[in-house]
Amino acid sequence: PAAGAGALDALRRQLSEVQAMAAGNGSLEWLIRGQLEIMAQQLAALTGAPTAAPAIGAAASSLDSAGTRKDGAGRAITATATLGPWRPIDKGVHQGGLTEQQERHLRELIERFTARTGGSKRLTQQHRGHLADPRTAAGFRQAWKDLVYPIVCTRAKGCRLWDVDGNEWIDITMGFGVSLFGHAPDFVTEAIRAELDGNWAIGPQTTLAGEVAELVSELTGMDRVAFCNTGSEAVLAAIRTARTVTGRNLIAVFAGDYHGVFDEVLVKGVPADDGFRVVPVAPGIPLSASENVLVLDYGNDASLEVIREHADELAAVVVEPVQSRRPTLRPKEFVRKLRILTAELDVPLVFDEIITGFRVHPGGAQAWYGIEADIVTYGKVIAGGMPIGIVAGKARFLDALDGGYWQYGDGSVPEVGVTWFAGTFVRHPLALAATKACLLHLKSRGPALQEGVNRQAERFAGTLNSHFEAEGLPIRIEQFSSMFLIVVGGVAEYASLYFHYLRDQGVHCHEGRPHFFTTAHTARDVEELIDRFELAADAMRAAGFFADADSVAQTAAQAVPAERVPLTAGQQEIWLACQVTPEASCAFNISTVVELEGPIDVAAMRGAIADVVARHEALRARFSADGAWQQIDSDASIDVPVHDLSGEADEEKAVHLEHLLEAEATTPFDLEHGPVIRASVVRLDTATHRVLVTAHHIACDGWSMGILHRDLGSCYRARAEGATPALPEPPSFAEFVRGAVAGREAPDYQELRGYWLSQFEDGAPT
Repeated sequence: PAAGAGALDALRRQLSEVQAMAAGNGSLEWLIRGQLEIMAQQLAALTGAPTAAPAIGAAASSLDSAGTRKDGAGRAITATATLGPWRPIDKGVHQGGLTEQQERHLRELIERFTARTGGSKRLTQQHRGHLADPRTAAGFRQAWKDLVYPIVCTRAKGCRLWDVDGNEWIDITMGFGVSLFGHAPDFVTEAIRAELDGNWAIGPQTTLAGEVAELVSELTGMDRVAFCNTGSEAVLAAIRTARTVTGRNLIAVFAGDYHGVFDEVLVKGVPADDGFRVVPVAPGIPLSASENVLVLDYGNDASLEVIREHADELAAVVVEPVQSRRPTLRPKEFVRKLRILTAELDVPLVFDEIITGFRVHPGGAQAWYGIEADIVTYGKVIAGGMPIGIVAGKARFLDALDGGYWQYGDGSVPEVGVTWFAGTFVRHPLALAATKACLLHLKSRGPALQEGVNRQAERFAGTLNSHFEAEGLPIRIEQFSSMFLIVVGGVAEYASLYFHYLRDQGVHCHEGRPHFFTTAHTARDVEELIDRFELAADAMRAAGFFADADSVAQTAAQAVPAERVPLTAGQQEIWLACQVTPEASCAFNISTVVELEGPIDVAAMRGAIADVVARHEALRARFSADGAWQQIDSDASIDVPVHDLSGEADEEKAVHLEHLLEAEATTPFDLEHGPVIRASVVRLDTATHRVLVTAHHIACDGWSMGILHRDLGSCYRARAEGATPALPEPPSFAEFVRGAVAGREAPDYQELRGYWLSQFEDGAPT
């Protein structure tokens, strides 16, 4: 009894300490809460009290034996982890991991680009100490960190920029979607100049507020309009008014949407033992921010069933009708069903049109989908470069901001209960002057304005996609209206470099963000951009960062559809831990060094490594963005670079080798694109070599590495002697995973496990 009481006291103290950590550690909070659940269950078991584990987020679901995620009613549903622009800083790619060809070309690119844009680089470094600017670290990679700095602009007009070094750029960032009319359009600058010459005091009402609200209402079909300063504020206001009117707290958003920077919409769905949970996407966001949010799968009819199930709790369903990071996902029929369902259930439908508003059509995505939302948010395009946010909607909801309609001289009063929403710079006269000018311009030009820009974007995307496909290059332009996303696949480790090669061609662009055409881009500008995109791709391929075009085309032609299976419970735990930071993922790197004495047949070693990857399915696994699935590719080749240190002094060799080993330990794997193994050869002299092999623990453990070394030795000896490696076919990893998942209920799982273990001479990895 005394020992038991002491154990209970220790567990209570531990529980209290972990609770304190969870309360103040945003970046680890959701992982710590998982430990809290286990500890709470242990405490309950020891005391005999009912188990009451702390909840993480909302929308718990279950995973069936086929790996399908289910909601509480047993309906299929998924929630992916993708979200907008936020990514942790990825130190990635060490110089030692590059081939000699890649290092040479990268060095030339850095020298060439920094010589041309030295002023921008100097100013970035000069102010780094006191200016905390995330854009100065965007796209950071250690191997090319000298290229990571924003272009400092001194002048912008139309679709062109001029920087502090006097360089001229073609801009496709275009204010991150602000500039549908190009930089500093004359009709906007004239309107702002006229207002500057007048009275633009902050505090009294401006004469423009009512006029602009009426114009927005006319173009969008919404009853009432309110103003704020940013798109994020507009979304916040939309959700707050919906909650005020409905009296409910829960909101539903869709995986892949981006709704701004306030805590409650910076969430994602992640797998858990009982299905998936909703958690913050970034450090500094409290776990409590996710407690009233559902994250659903966009375009999946199963999401409609989840909405129906939670209708009594839902204050709003918020949707980015065309996701800025997935512009080709445009599920018209799903959105129409969503509108019918939310109307039937009396759940407000909120369209976040900060990007699509007035860009795709004068009536925005509402007009494009042919439906009417309850509340709509606008920004970017509508103010022609000035900061603004607009929330528009049916009177039933917008009345919650001011009490609704009343008039003077009678007994009318504000009838509707109100919430609080305000800001010092709301209805800023200069922003409203620019907005009025843009609205009048849009009204006078009609849909033809957007249609013309959209055609330019379609021609641009179509031409480049045809070129890249013909050349076997893993680049694609995903386009919707005048918005497009540059997707670089197949070379995940080096994908960021394509944007630097574009900048080297004088294209102002940003990795991971959508890009835009405007009315200022002429047909000649589009042709020039097409040429520069092709030249950048050619330069990157010449540097060795793309596979040979013929092999890419051949691989694509021979590709067999990948086999998809769920993650085991152990893999889910590892995947979750890897989401915290790249450093956390690196903790699962398993590195080994094989010492070889005597000459080495590099071709035979490369072939042997390929044999090992082809033999073991686990090494060909790559993991979906939400951690729900792993795909076993039919083929997965890896580069095996050779680092020749034979010409260095012994001390230099030791230091260089240490750096290579450190790079293996500190370079994260791209679990989404794979592969989960890498290898390289280090030549110390003609008779001394090291083979570095690193795998990720999500696919390998220590025992597995022993099996890999055994197979690698067998295959290398056979190839070096000119023979064909002959190893028995291993059991199916995919079948084993299915059994592991099904084994929670299936009694025959142990039989399958026994079969799998029996295929190895000395047992198998746990």
